[in-house]
This record gives sequence, C-alpha cells and structure tokens, in this order.
Amino acid sequence: MRWVAWGLSVVLLAACGGSGPGSPTDPGGLSEAQVEALSFQLLNEARAAEGIEPSLVQDPGLAEIARLYSRQMRDLGFFSHVDPDGHDLTFRLRAAGVAFTAAGENLAFVTNASDPAGFAHVRFLQNPEHRANILDRRITHAGVGVARQGSDYWITQLFVQR
Repeated sequence: MRWVAWGLSVVLLAACGGSGPGSPTDPGGLSEAQVEALSFQLLNEARAAEGIEPSLVQDPGLAEIARLYSRQMRDLGFFSHVDPDGHDLTFRLRAAGVAFTAAGENLAFVTNASDPAGFAHVRFLQNPEHRANILDRRITHAGVGVARQGSDYWITQLFVQR
C-alpha cells in the first residue's frame, strides 16, 4: 500500500527587526547550495533530537527534483504543492522514475532572512503536517532543493521511503 503525505503550503515571510539565527536582515547572499546543505542538516538534527535513527540518506536525485520544483515556483510565480499544470508530488516523483512506498513534501518561501534554512525549519517544526513529514520514522531518504532570487528563497524538501 502506498502512503503519501503533503505538508501544508505555508508562506514564510520574515518581518523587520530582530537578531539571531533566521532574523530578518540583509541576507548577505547565502547561496542556494548553502541553504540546501543547512536545511538537510537541520532535518537530521531534528530527527536525532527525537531519537529517530538512522539519519536520513541525502538523495541527489530527490534534491534535483526539489531544486527544479523550487525553480519552477520562482520562475512561474506560484507557491503550491500542485503546479499550474495540475501535477503534484507523486506525479513529479513518478515522472523522474523514483520508486517509493511513502512520500512527503514541505515547501517554504522565505524573504529577507539571514538564515533562510533555519527560519524555514523553525516554522516547519511549528506546523503539525510539516513536522510529521520531518519526523516520520518510515522516511529513509530526503532531498532539499532551493531557488533564490535576490533575498527571496523557495525551499522544497522531499521525503521518501524506499
């Protein structure tokens, strides 16, 4: 039996003021690759804090699917688990030939945050659906893809069980 879960689409906007990790400020230009790496690291740290072993396997194929989807949202000006053509997560995974028995997706849009990965991660953990995707013990592989435009970041996290 195949199980699929999607986190809710939550637009994350940094407000003005504050300091510390994830605080709104001049982002200084964290690269897409830096945000991807930090985001993936935070996923495994959250799972370890809950005693979930082993760590997620970083899957380059999932990361590329996530990256392409983040770019599509940026370039076409939408933010949703379903693209303008009506394609959802399972369509994207199947089209890429990814075998899975469970899958989940978290999306974030972050602007003007010095730590976009940390800012999104905190909010993911505050949302029950996103948190469930991150902490699902059945999930074995993940990939994070980021698209950037100026101080705006589109973050897609994909989770699968194989």
